[in-house]
Amino acid sequence: MKILIVDDDLSNLSLMNAVLANNGYEVVQAINGEKALEILRFENIDLIISDILMPVMDGYHLCQECKSDKKLKNIPFIFCSGTYTDEKDENLSKKFGAEAFIAKPFHNEQLLKTISRVIENFSNGEINIPSPQNNDNTGVYKLYSERLINKLEEKMLALDKEKMALEMEVAERKKVEERLRKSRDFAESLFNTAPGIVLILDTEGRIIRFNPYMEIVSGYSLEDERGKYWVDVFSPEDGSGKFSDLTASNNNREIPMGNISSIVTKTGEKKEIMWFDSTLKDENGKIVGLLAVGQDITRQVKTQKENFQAKTHEAIGNFSEDFAKELDKITAVMLENISLLETKIDADDQKAKYLEKIKKAVDRAEELTSRISSKIKKEKS
Repeated sequence: MKILIVDDDLSNLSLMNAVLANNGYEVVQAINGEKALEILRFENIDLIISDILMPVMDGYHLCQECKSDKKLKNIPFIFCSGTYTDEKDENLSKKFGAEAFIAKPFHNEQLLKTISRVIENFSNGEINIPSPQNNDNTGVYKLYSERLINKLEEKMLALDKEKMALEMEVAERKKVEERLRKSRDFAESLFNTAPGIVLILDTEGRIIRFNPYMEIVSGYSLEDERGKYWVDVFSPEDGSGKFSDLTASNNNREIPMGNISSIVTKTGEKKEIMWFDSTLKDENGKIVGLLAVGQDITRQVKTQKENFQAKTHEAIGNFSEDFAKELDKITAVMLENISLLETKIDADDQKAKYLEKIKKAVDRAEELTSRISSKIKKEKS
């Protein structure tokens, strides 16, 4: 059996062709009523399945042409529509001469059962040929015009709704884009005006970007250093920390926060930087780089060292002063006792010689105490 299917939607034609061909039917296709009539003049068609709303010639006019033609009027006709789908449309289809009506979307079994039923009815001599009065302008075509107007109104309303929804979607998208633009502008402004270093490295430790503050601190320009390895540009012996942080994160170890490491500026000056690092990840959680924020604490480190040295010097001075005082007391006691011993020992006694040596040592200690005291007084004045 050869079936002619008529539809302006190529996907519908392809689907119906596959269903029918898989069930043993020979299929011929047309994209509108006019093309279908051309096929009907040259091929023997056993059954027609047609959409209703199509360009050039719609399904109703095709059915009317077939049912008014002596050679074509006995070919069973089935309407299959996704636009004309209610009971009034089905009744109108039968007035035009259709044997059956199928609403889209349909189940394959529904289509095949309808075809079998129509073929069986045709074999029993049941064929729908509209009477002449159904073809006048005051009857079927009046109903057809009403249904067409209704469908056009529905389509226009649907299009208006779609247009409104699209306009709302476009407006909302513009709002989202504007928010994103403002967020990007804000982030860019923060990046460019941040009073601290902002550095971005890739997973290999190459420089992706750093901010103007880093250019001021280091003397290097981003334009010249982009793509170079961080270690090669900025790092002295301890400066590979940024790349070490990336390695740590890849090994699921915590990145140290607030760690201090040095950079070497373009002029060779060494600067101490306190870093706060964080890994950058894509939407799948994969690490794609490192974000490092740093503060130049060179001056603070220098001040701390100077303060430490001053405190150390002060502590040593205080100790020296206390030591000198205690030593002075000891030498005074020793000299007093030496004087007493001298009155007890004869001058030619061997003990007197030893006592003289002790006295000289005490004198040197007393001299040293005097020098320490003088130095302390000088430093305090």
